[in-house]
Amino acid sequence: MESTIIYSSPFIEITRRWDGFYLQSFKKGLNVDEFNKIIGAHPEIQINNFNVIKEALVLAPQPSRKFALSKERIVVDVSGDGLKAFMTLNVNRNELESPELIKEIIAKLNEKGVVYGIRKEALLNLYMGKPILIAEGLLPEPGRDSQNTYYQLKEVKPEIKEDGNVDHYELNLINMVQKGDWLGEKIHATPGREGKTVKGTTLKTMPGKNYPLLYDKKTVKEVVEENKSTLYALRTGAVFFEGDSVGVSNHLEIKENIGVKTGNVDFDGYLTVKGTVEDNYSVASTKDIEILGEYGVGNVKEISSSEGSIYIKGGIAGRGKTTIRCKKNLYLKYIADAEIICDGSVHVGFYCLNSTITAKEVILDSMKGQIIGGNINAHIRVVSAIMGSSSEKRTNVCVKGFDRNEYKNILDELNNKVEVLKAEINKYKQQLSIFVNLYDNGQVRKDQFDSINEKYNSFKSALTEVEENKRNMINYLKAKGEGEISILKKAFPNTMLEIRRIQKEIQKSVLRVTYYYHEGEIKEL
Repeated sequence: MESTIIYSSPFIEITRRWDGFYLQSFKKGLNVDEFNKIIGAHPEIQINNFNVIKEALVLAPQPSRKFALSKERIVVDVSGDGLKAFMTLNVNRNELESPELIKEIIAKLNEKGVVYGIRKEALLNLYMGKPILIAEGLLPEPGRDSQNTYYQLKEVKPEIKEDGNVDHYELNLINMVQKGDWLGEKIHATPGREGKTVKGTTLKTMPGKNYPLLYDKKTVKEVVEENKSTLYALRTGAVFFEGDSVGVSNHLEIKENIGVKTGNVDFDGYLTVKGTVEDNYSVASTKDIEILGEYGVGNVKEISSSEGSIYIKGGIAGRGKTTIRCKKNLYLKYIADAEIICDGSVHVGFYCLNSTITAKEVILDSMKGQIIGGNINAHIRVVSAIMGSSSEKRTNVCVKGFDRNEYKNILDELNNKVEVLKAEINKYKQQLSIFVNLYDNGQVRKDQFDSINEKYNSFKSALTEVEENKRNMINYLKAKGEGEISILKKAFPNTMLEIRRIQKEIQKSVLRVTYYYHEGEIKEL
């Protein structure tokens, strides 16, 4: 290679030869900053002997001596993950717009194996001496897990409507569906998208997990479409969940009254009565009961639910002969002259008159709520706006009380159970996501898949029960002290209050007070 002058001035001359770059100085006067600017315009120069430069500038004149090597014109570096390639150009500025340089770049990329994701916009905006992102691979995109959605049970919460004329007490207790109604759906998992490195190597991806829809095969059917599965009710009934598994339970709807035409009713399932229950008739059901007649029930013999809750929209006028029993909660507009035995909470909309109630707690939901006469026996608390009456009718309100430390210990045990059950559920959920794909591909027998499904659902059901007990325990621990009687407005004379066997007779009216048991005595708040 012949010597080529790449820079010349009255002070220095730089030439390129086959083995590198040479520097010759003619006279003093060129400082270091000016020299650096000259070198900066030539990124192809890689200095390897600074002494030659120093002597050429300080001791000029100096003969031509080698001071630098030639950098590679085009340097291509690929990132460790293979997803990006950077190029650095060590060429003269006047070459940047040359078509020949583009050809040279493409050839260098091919030489380095960079064949995918070359950025055309980078080729149209070249610059010297700094890395240019010249190619970009495709990051693999993992598949999306299946998206499962189920029917949502309505919240069981009384709604009080006081409009000055008619007071309403509304509640959603039983979730009714018709045959063919939607109960859930699954948007199927996606396979994901494979990626590629700049060298064209395929990067594998993880497909999404395909979680199965859980449902009662006898009462729900699954319809599979291209990318979606949908659950439909096979019969009319009440929606229930056992763990995550949705089903439609037996539901009996009586559109008129229970009475002469129907006789007494004893049903295994959910029961809705659109009318009322006539005097001297009885109603029994294993699950929830709704009695939706606007005027409630009168002198019925008994209404009982062995496993569920009861909602009587219009209330009870029992005439001293009616008994109501339920395993969970009781909701009703009013109670008069009836006996209530409830393992859960009794929620009364407006008043309780001359009745005997035994329950975990008794709550009068309206600010018009009033307990007049009778005997109220609660385990945790009683809350009412008014207790007693202006006529000073004898009213007894008794709270058995509880051991707060014992309840806290029970809550800790429930929290531990929740964590254990969640760990088991996650384990079986992962197994289900694997087994469902193997089952779909015929690699796992149906009984194996059903066994995993059954275990998962069993733990889910247990978790639902434990979490319900936990919510109840948290609610009980919100009571003041270790037994509470709250009077939100007024208590009249001749009202007897008792907490933990300590009695307090109301001898003159009291306003807005809460009595609670603490450290062996009843205190006021």
